[in-house]
Amino acid sequence: MDLLIDNITSTTILPPTQPYPIWVGYLSVIISVLFFGSNFVPAAKFPIGDGVSFQFFLCCGIWFTGVIINLILDNPPFYPLVIIGGVLWTTGNVLSMFVIPINGLGLSMLLWGTSNLFIGWASGHFGWFGLKSEGVEVPIFNYLGVSIAVLSGLIFLGIRSQQNQSLEEDNLSSQLINSNSDEKSQLSKQNRMRLLGCLLAIISGVLFGLVFTPSTYIQDHHEKYPLSTKNGLHYVFSMYTGILFASFFYFMIYIIFKKNQPYISIQSIFPAFLSGIMWGIAQAGFILANSILSQAISFPLISIGPGTLAALWSILYLKDIRGKRNYLIFTIGTVIRIIAAILIILSKPISN
Repeated sequence: MDLLIDNITSTTILPPTQPYPIWVGYLSVIISVLFFGSNFVPAAKFPIGDGVSFQFFLCCGIWFTGVIINLILDNPPFYPLVIIGGVLWTTGNVLSMFVIPINGLGLSMLLWGTSNLFIGWASGHFGWFGLKSEGVEVPIFNYLGVSIAVLSGLIFLGIRSQQNQSLEEDNLSSQLINSNSDEKSQLSKQNRMRLLGCLLAIISGVLFGLVFTPSTYIQDHHEKYPLSTKNGLHYVFSMYTGILFASFFYFMIYIIFKKNQPYISIQSIFPAFLSGIMWGIAQAGFILANSILSQAISFPLISIGPGTLAALWSILYLKDIRGKRNYLIFTIGTVIRIIAAILIILSKPISN
């Protein structure tokens, strides 16, 4: 009897098993792409001013979604470490507010989507930041798919949004009435603004790519977190709480900077909240897909999809991407991304 008790108490705690089949992971990818690519559309035609107040109400919508998911799941354990992921996302989101006015919505999402793709894929596949490396059945397809996806991002850089064109027209007008030295100054300013917009978008993408690192770390180290599960949805509320806290912090700094006179557009409050709900659904699909398919599969698929869909919204609805040249670049880039997605899917995740 004593031997039996010793065997029971000394048994190694087994890692949790995945509660969902593979097809649920791919369904989560589709849901995530649709909502990520469309979540800013409800607010696209409303005034948001400098965007700081807008992002706070958006984060309120995200947290509300997290509360609903948490209640549906019967209040799983709260993981403070996952809060860091939420803080990283909010910081990237604040940076993105400076990017969109420069590059436009579609191009901005394509830029940060590419850097997000690489960081998220590489950290999972190679096991960066303490994560366990995640293999696939056909690595060559995975490498080719990710490489082609990154290449498609470079192709999309050729798209010129209406924001860029307006800036260039303003600069050209000023050049016609200024001296040669002023012309060089204006051209230099234009190039600096475009470079700054691209750089901030890439930094945002890097931060976005690290969002899931804390939750994946917990899932990979069951010996440290015995209550952890492989259900990605169990980490949603912790992440969304970090998002709300960080957003509130940045909003308070903004209010102090504005001397208690923040710009708040009443018209944009509900659209921001609705955008937050859509983003919350998309992120829940993302984290669930990560836990089922692995980041080596889900990250590339979800990173390339929303940017393409957002560019399509920009063409058909927002009208800030126009012209045959832009349409041709979009078509070529989209075809290449479809090829990349097919290769990534064919690389197949290794079953747990």
